[in-house]
Amino acid sequence: MDKGSIQFLLVVVPVLSLVGSWLALKAVGDRRARKPDGRKMDGAKDKAKDE
Repeated sequence: MDKGSIQFLLVVVPVLSLVGSWLALKAVGDRRARKPDGRKMDGAKDKAKDE
């Protein structure tokens, strides 16, 4: 392998890892933000329904 392809891999692999980690954390956060019945929690709308 030449120097350019090694440098390319040294940049691309960590960037893809960061993107994958960000997407995974986003998915976990979205899953935790849902109510047990599958709807997204929205504080403003939930408070309005309670009143």
